[in-house]
Amino acid sequence: MNLTELRAKTKSITDYSPELTSYNETLDGFIDDAYNALWTERNWTFTNCLTYLDIYPDVLPLQANGLTAGATCIFNSRSIQFSTSVFNFDLPYIWEGQILEIQGRDYNILNVVSLTEIHLDTPFMGTSSISDITWKLKHRYYNVPNDAIELLYLGHRDTPSPGSITGFGKTGGLLNRTEEGINLREDLTAFWSDCYINIAPIFIEPGEKLAIARYPIADATTGDIVAGTRMELCWAFEGHGGKIGPLSTPLIFVQPAQPLVPLPNVAQITFKTYDDITVASPTFTANEDQLVNQFEGQRKRLFFNQNFNRTTGVRLSGLPVWREVTLGSTAVVPGMPGANTSGDPVRVRDEDGTYNLRFLDQLGSGNKRYLDWDGHHPRIRPYPRPIGSDKTYLHSTGTAIPPVINGSPEREFRQWECRYYKKPQQLALPTDQPEMPYEFHQLIVYKALEVIFSKHDNVAQAKAYKTKYDSEINRLEKRYVQHTDVFLIKGQFGLTYTAWAPYALDSLRKTN
Repeated sequence: MNLTELRAKTKSITDYSPELTSYNETLDGFIDDAYNALWTERNWTFTNCLTYLDIYPDVLPLQANGLTAGATCIFNSRSIQFSTSVFNFDLPYIWEGQILEIQGRDYNILNVVSLTEIHLDTPFMGTSSISDITWKLKHRYYNVPNDAIELLYLGHRDTPSPGSITGFGKTGGLLNRTEEGINLREDLTAFWSDCYINIAPIFIEPGEKLAIARYPIADATTGDIVAGTRMELCWAFEGHGGKIGPLSTPLIFVQPAQPLVPLPNVAQITFKTYDDITVASPTFTANEDQLVNQFEGQRKRLFFNQNFNRTTGVRLSGLPVWREVTLGSTAVVPGMPGANTSGDPVRVRDEDGTYNLRFLDQLGSGNKRYLDWDGHHPRIRPYPRPIGSDKTYLHSTGTAIPPVINGSPEREFRQWECRYYKKPQQLALPTDQPEMPYEFHQLIVYKALEVIFSKHDNVAQAKAYKTKYDSEINRLEKRYVQHTDVFLIKGQFGLTYTAWAPYALDSLRKTN
């Protein structure tokens, strides 16, 4: 059943079926809460997601093009500049929040400005130099996937194991350990990691509000947002590692009519705090800014409501569906030039407080959907820090075959396999389907009815549907809850016991 059918089923049982937008939104909220409660009730097999996490070895001054990137570091300055491009900074959001070691001391990278400049979160305290080659980039912390609730498995598959009967050892799963309890070294490195440690999460503050210019602005670039077009927009901060915070208060905007002198059809968006201060970091001054400026390192991301009528300016039935505003058909973005057909999200620099929205193609219905992030993003630290790679991909420019628009980043490639308990997507559009087996969609209705009847003090009905829910969830558990492998012998894979799985490799038939 999709959201429309779940809503209709619930209305039918409660015998109350008004077609009011406000009532439908409230009912959709109950259904979505019931769906989330059911999703987190057990460790269901259908809630698991498999992906791969890239590993980032240390980066040293000698680059793959044979040039050495000497660092200019000035005592008491937070700016570090390099004499040649550090191609790993092609992926700037990967390295923000990571460690720069220089002259034997670690510093946190606050902002990757370009291929040749970064800003630290504390001033450099070593000896000033214009060609320091003692530096090292260390990717110490790893973000878990954005939609992950809990990591279930993280490790290397097919790890070579000389002397075993297969040539490979048991699956190299990384254990979740406590750092302080076993006194792990802070900077130990190895080709393979043995475990991972949960560390302090990143918290991204919520956006607040925005304002949009009431008249088209004089701008050299064309635009096609014609007068009378309506849209609902909001924004969120983006911090280290491209992590996104909660959404701001949304704003419905109507593009006004053209003035007497025709100007491009552009809507100028201004990011605001609740006290009407423009959200923009002061221009960085290397020799003066020893402390982090307000909003420094915090980019802005734009979102639009797809569940919205752009002609009448009215929300459609259901909850808002927020999707990214992408570069689309624009070639000019503050601080982030991109291709005309780029599907990358709009990222407004920390020092820019406005953005000119030019094309309706930027508001594509197929753009990536906002996943109700609460600003809380867990991180882990693999131990030892992996520094090996399986393959190196060199930096390429637009002359590559096939051609690459902005060049491809330089990468030393290795990956972990990661299985995790994922967060469900909100049921908002009328055709949204719960990501669970169809035959148990009725459980969502039962859970929602329990809440609705409790809200109206109908205790007997609420209890009846709770009983139905508890009975049905037992059937669901028998079929879709993960169970331990029946061949697994506890203690078999202990540190002092060497063994392999008790089955024939060619047939998986049990051997003992």
